Amino acid sequence: MDRSQTLRKILTQDLPLESVGPGLRRTVRQAVGSGQESLLLAAAGAVVRELVRQDLLVRARLEGEDSSSQAYFLSRRDGKILDLSPLYQLRPTSSSSPSEFANPDTAQTHSLLEVDGVLGAMEEAQDLRLGDIQTGDVAAILGNILQLLRGFTPQLRLGMVLHRDLATDQTAPGIVSVAQAQGQASWLTLRDQGHSVWIPQASELPPGMAAVVGDNPLPGGDLVAVAIPIREPSEEGSEEEGLEAGLLFVMASESWGRDTLLKVGGRLARFVSNRWRHQRDVNLIIHTDALTGVNNRAFFDKHFTIELERARRTERPLTLVIGDIDLFKKINDRYGHQAGDRILQYVARRLKEELRRIDQVCRIGGEEFALILPDTAPEAGRDVMTRLLNADLHEEVLVDGKKTDVPITLSFGGISYPADGSDAFELFRKADAMLYMSKDAGRHQCHFWDNSGDHFRMLPDSDRNS
Repeated sequence: MDRSQTLRKILTQDLPLESVGPGLRRTVRQAVGSGQESLLLAAAGAVVRELVRQDLLVRARLEGEDSSSQAYFLSRRDGKILDLSPLYQLRPTSSSSPSEFANPDTAQTHSLLEVDGVLGAMEEAQDLRLGDIQTGDVAAILGNILQLLRGFTPQLRLGMVLHRDLATDQTAPGIVSVAQAQGQASWLTLRDQGHSVWIPQASELPPGMAAVVGDNPLPGGDLVAVAIPIREPSEEGSEEEGLEAGLLFVMASESWGRDTLLKVGGRLARFVSNRWRHQRDVNLIIHTDALTGVNNRAFFDKHFTIELERARRTERPLTLVIGDIDLFKKINDRYGHQAGDRILQYVARRLKEELRRIDQVCRIGGEEFALILPDTAPEAGRDVMTRLLNADLHEEVLVDGKKTDVPITLSFGGISYPADGSDAFELFRKADAMLYMSKDAGRHQCHFWDNSGDHFRMLPDSDRNS
C-alpha cells in the first residue's frame, strides 16, 4: 500500500470522523478527493488533534512497546486501539517527537489546509464559548477572540493593533493602539488601509507585537509575520464591507512562507470579524433595555468602569450625568402605564438624539437614566446639560381614545473625572446626590458636584429669565 492509500485508510476507516465538526470533515473530503499526500497528512493531523482535544483519543502504550514509540491511541468511542504510526513515519519533519500530532501544545504543522480545517470546525461548533458577555468593549471582545484562536493555533503567535485607542492592559493582552505600536514600525503610518503587509524580519514588528512572542519563540527558523486588515462587522444582511478597525498580526517561523501565511492570515481575519459580529449581536441582546432600546443597567455597571479606566490611561476627562423623569409616578397614575412606557421610550430616544455617537445612554432604573460622556470636561458637560434642560420635551399619548399631549421635564445630577474623584462608585454616588439635590430644589434643573461644597446649579432659560 502506497503512502497516499495508507493515509486515506486512516482517515476514512480508522478515525471516528463523526466526532469532529462539519468544517473539519469537509477538509478531510477535500484531501481524500485530491489524493495529495501532503494534504492527506495535514488533514489527518488536524483530526487527531481535535479528537485528542475532545478526549476521544488517548495515548496508549502496549505491553513490550518501546518507550520512545507513541503511535498507539485508544478510541474512547468504541474501545479500539488505533495504530497511527504511519502518520509519524510519513510526517515531513526533522522532529523526533511523534507526539506532535497528538499534543496541540507542541504541534508545528505548517499547512493552510489544517488551519482551515480547525477554523471550519470552530465556526460550525454550537458550543463555541462566548467572550465576556458583560462588556461591549471592542478591545475586550477582540481579546477574547484572540485567546480562543491561540488555543487552536499553537503553531502561530497572534496579536492586534487597533486604529482607535481601545486597548486596556487589563482586558486585552496582545492588543495595542496604533499610537503604542509606532516606533521602529514606521510603515504603519504609510500603509494604505485595506492592504495586507508581509513582514520578513522580526525587527520590523511593532514593539507591542514583538512582546507577544516574548520568551516563547517559535522553532523552525527566523520569525516572519503578516499584518492583515480586520474589518468591523457589518450589519446583518448588509452587502457593504465594514470599516477597517486595525490589523491582525500573524507570526510564524519562516518555513511557512509568504503566500501560505498571507492565506492563513486572511482566513483568521475573516474568522475574527465573523466572531466579532456574533459577540456584538449577543451583547446587544444582553445589554439592551427591552422597553426603550438604550443600554441597560448591566451595561452601565461594566462600561462606566471601562470608560473610567480609559480616561485614566489617556489622561482625558469624563463626565457622568444621572437624570430622572420628574413626577413620573403621577404620569403613570393619571395616564396609565401604557402611556408611561411610551414616555420612557420617547425620553430615551430624545436623549440619544441630543448626544454624540460615542456617548452612552443607559436606563438604570424605572425612570432613571445615566449618560456616559467620554472626553468631556466639566465646561463641555455643562453645555450638554444646558441643551437638555432647554429641550422642548412632550409626547402625545392616547387616553380613553383621546390624544393628550404630555409635557415632560427631567432633573439631573453630574460629576466629572478627574476633578470630582477617581473611583467609579464614588463618582456615581456623587452624581446621584446631585440628582436628589436638583429634585429637592424644585426639579427640572441640574447640579454639578463641587468638592468645596459650592455645587454648580443650572436652570432652564425660562426659569432664569423669570
